[in-house]
Amino acid sequence: MRRNLVVIGVLILCLSVSLYAAGAQEQQKTYELTIASLEPVGAPTTLSVEHMAALVAERSGGRLKINPNPGGVLGTGLQIMEGVSIGTIDMVSMVLEWYAPFVKDINVYVMGFTFRDDNHFRAFLESSLFDGMKQQVLSAMGVRMLASNWVGLPRVLVSKKPVKTPADIANIKMRVPEIETYLKVWKGLGTSPTRVAWAEVYLALKTGTVDAAEGPLDQMYATKFYEAAPYITLTNHLQQVFTISINEAIYKTLPSDLVKILTDAANEAGLYYQKLIRDNFEINKAKMIAEGASFNVVDTVPFQKMLEPVIKESEETGFWTKGLYQKVQDIK
Repeated sequence: MRRNLVVIGVLILCLSVSLYAAGAQEQQKTYELTIASLEPVGAPTTLSVEHMAALVAERSGGRLKINPNPGGVLGTGLQIMEGVSIGTIDMVSMVLEWYAPFVKDINVYVMGFTFRDDNHFRAFLESSLFDGMKQQVLSAMGVRMLASNWVGLPRVLVSKKPVKTPADIANIKMRVPEIETYLKVWKGLGTSPTRVAWAEVYLALKTGTVDAAEGPLDQMYATKFYEAAPYITLTNHLQQVFTISINEAIYKTLPSDLVKILTDAANEAGLYYQKLIRDNFEINKAKMIAEGASFNVVDTVPFQKMLEPVIKESEETGFWTKGLYQKVQDIK
């Protein structure tokens, strides 16, 4: 009996040593993750991703390294999203609309003028509706959103000619991405949409492939779109949020302490991004005006009315879950 107890004690000791060794080995293991984005070097989102990477490296003691790949070097928006879904790309910094090709309910977010203002939009991001959409992304794509608080300035129109009314954009060649909702919106507004990758928009404006484009107001200075199309019209047609997401299978390989470090850093970097763009916007706006850009306020009501049939048709054809648009409107 005594001998059996000794054997059991030895086995327990060996198991404890093995578990300790495994834990120590895990604490020493290092991880490297690639993060892809479309915005250029020097853009606010790129600077904020670099800030996130620095936080992660410092807090993990070098055990976790994030390698930024800005400027679309890993592909177009659709290619990047497909990559993170299948795991060939570890992480993405991407505007929310790039999930819409995979999760239909996100189309309601991409529809022009869905949100009344910034407060309405932020309330949506904190709602159970959006929580449901994040769960759909996880189920459909195998992608987990770590942070969705990178709230930017609204998207605006940049064009070669002044825009005051919908008549001013009738039949112009309008750049849109590979997202069907954008095609619906800009067709509904009377333009002739042309699909161009984000990294190629500047050249497309410069060469006349397109007459106009749209994008986040806080990205106008970094992208230099205003050099080729100097009229910036504050349509504010789409409220903007960037997300930090990770492939779920890769996420599950990370130890719990690194998961916390990464998640905390992603959300802290979101606050950093919000402050960065709002602190720098007026400075960059003055620089753009000095270089020939003009900023124009426009009555958006006529533009909104043109999209009413598009919203109705989208609802009726199941472009998003029936009744979802009204649920978003009902958020206070």
